[in-house]
Parts: sequence; C-alpha cells; structure tokens
Amino acid sequence: MDIYTRIKEDHDKARELMNQIADTTARAKKTRHDLFEDFKIDLWSHHKVEEATFYDLLTQKGDSAESYEAKNEHHMVNSMLEELDTMPKDNEQWGQKFGAMKELIEHHMEEEEEEFFTLARKEFSEEEAQELGRRFDSRKKVVAPAITPMSEG
Repeated sequence: MDIYTRIKEDHDKARELMNQIADTTARAKKTRHDLFEDFKIDLWSHHKVEEATFYDLLTQKGDSAESYEAKNEHHMVNSMLEELDTMPKDNEQWGQKFGAMKELIEHHMEEEEEEFFTLARKEFSEEEAQELGRRFDSRKKVVAPAITPMSEG
C-alpha cells in the first residue's frame, strides 16, 4: 500500500472518530472520554509517523515550506489535544473546543489529500511511495503502543 493510501486510511479513521465524538453530549462523559482517548492516541501517533516518513522526505526533496506548514498545523492540533485532555469532558466548553479542533483537522486533512499528495506524486516514484507506505505502517505499529501508557494516569 502506498503512502497516500495509508495516510488516507488514517484520515478516514480520524474523521469517523471525530464525528462520533462530536455526536456526544456533555452527559455522555464516559463515552466521550473513551472515544477521545482512542482518537488522541491515534492522532498523536499519526502525526509523529507522518512527520518522520512523509514530511521529512518531502523536505529532503526541496518542499520544505509545505512540510513546515503541515508540522506547524500538527503542533497546533497537538496543543489543542493536550488542552482537551485535561478539561472535564462533561461540559459545553469541551464540546465547543473539540468542534474548533475538528474544523482545523478537517481542513488540514483536505489540504494534505488534495495539495500535498499532488505535490508528493511529482516528487516520489511509485516505488518510493510504496516504500514510504511500508515504513509508515511499521513505525505506526511501534509508536502507537508507546504512546498509550503516557495517556493513562
């Protein structure tokens, strides 16, 4: 599976989880908490692996401006994730902040899928895209379990 398909799979999973979380209310504290935990861990690991595989190679190929923009967006989202993680899940403010973050993430994913993938397809051969997909998978299998214990506690 190439890098574009692999990243798109993660994006689709994130969209699904974000919609499920957005559909919760402040009264569904446990459901909201559990869904958010899954979402947070998956998104953090996605960001780390995407930066280490996809964006670092784009930077090496000379497309550093786009890579830096995407990394900055990851940083903003990660800051929002951390803030949401520490807030009580049973209030309106949490839902509003999550909604704002959801919009930012959706915009970021659309930009990646439409603009960044187009740019990368000009830079990466099909073989490179396949290899990046394999690297993405193998790194994600290592990173996601490593993040999980940090979120507990």
